Amino acid sequence: MHFAQAIIPATPLDIHLSAALISGHRLPPRARPVIKLILQSATYLIWRERNARVFNSVSTSAAGLRLALDRLIRDRLIAFPSQDHSPSLLQFYF
Repeated sequence: MHFAQAIIPATPLDIHLSAALISGHRLPPRARPVIKLILQSATYLIWRERNARVFNSVSTSAAGLRLALDRLIRDRLIAFPSQDHSPSLLQFYF
């Protein structure tokens, strides 16, 4: 998972391992919402791509999906306000 490599060294292989990672206590507190957002955004884009292929016969390349995922994550993270003087979640993402 290109988007979470800085936070987690090994990518979870299934949804159960992803849930265990999110609920685990080894992640920094600021990493948990970012990991959740990556998982939710990827799930949404895969669902949307599936529907586009089935109902509209239109497909997006893997590179296009990667760019859409990055844009979706950045847009959502910029909406989260920074707490106190800590860096924003968008800064943490980078």
